[in-house]
Amino acid sequence: MKNEDKIVELLAETIRHQDRQEEILQKHSKLLEVQGGLLEKLVDGQEKLVDGQEKLLYEFHKMNDHLLTKQEKIEDRVSRLEDKVFKG
Repeated sequence: MKNEDKIVELLAETIRHQDRQEEILQKHSKLLEVQGGLLEKLVDGQEKLVDGQEKLLYEFHKMNDHLLTKQEKIEDRVSRLEDKVFKG
């Protein structure tokens, strides 16, 4: 009987240990799910930020092209005026 009691006690301890391990694994699983959700939100935020930066860059280049065109027109007018004043 003594050996049977020890075996039962060892089996009960093994089952309790397995239950604790299962609880720990479940907690880790939940933490990983939360971390995964946070990473998805972070990636979405980064994508929105990159999209916004690309739009700003596009608008900057568009404005820069417009200003360069205006500058060229002004330089052309100055050249024509110089030609009239100094050559004419």
